[in-house]
Amino acid sequence: MNKKEKFALLLGMLCGDGCLPVKFSGEGYRDYPIQFYNADEKLVILFKNLFKDIFGVDSKIYSAKRMNKEELFQFCKYSKVIYQKIQETGFPIGVKRDILRIPKMIFRGTKKEKVAFIYGVLITDGCLRKRGDILFHSGSKLFLEDLSLLISNFTGTKKPVREYVQRKVYYSYQLNLNKPETEKILSAYAAVGQWYSASLEN
Repeated sequence: MNKKEKFALLLGMLCGDGCLPVKFSGEGYRDYPIQFYNADEKLVILFKNLFKDIFGVDSKIYSAKRMNKEELFQFCKYSKVIYQKIQETGFPIGVKRDILRIPKMIFRGTKKEKVAFIYGVLITDGCLRKRGDILFHSGSKLFLEDLSLLISNFTGTKKPVREYVQRKVYYSYQLNLNKPETEKILSAYAAVGQWYSASLEN
């Protein structure tokens, strides 16, 4: 993959399990952390390697033990320049749940960049099920509506986003692709899947 495709993949992963928090140092100065979390250490290592390939800087991975939950792995890098570069794509700062949208640069990008972004969302907020279909799950309805529109570039169909209420309080949303639609996405740029699988093995 070229650097633009890798950046699209990174943005997709960031939309799934990353954030640009608004934080301040102990002296009251603004900090600029780029964060990515996942219980799968390999995904966090992949994000770390993508970040280094794209921006030329490295960072450590931290882990946190959680009561009755899986261990959580975290990538965190402080950089005002990189933070602002990501923000300039349209990625929101602070809590993203209700305002997250797919960056316009992805809609304007090449088909390979679009698929790379979709892959990034798939490996964080989606799953490829045994029966051969894909399910995306998110707390952001607007984001999944954007994703449905983006995917329609390959399938020809804009799928509806389904709404669910958890514990009578929390809203969550799902986007489902059937098996033929899934095959169109996965075959649109097979090199992304091959690169992703090879990256996890290294």
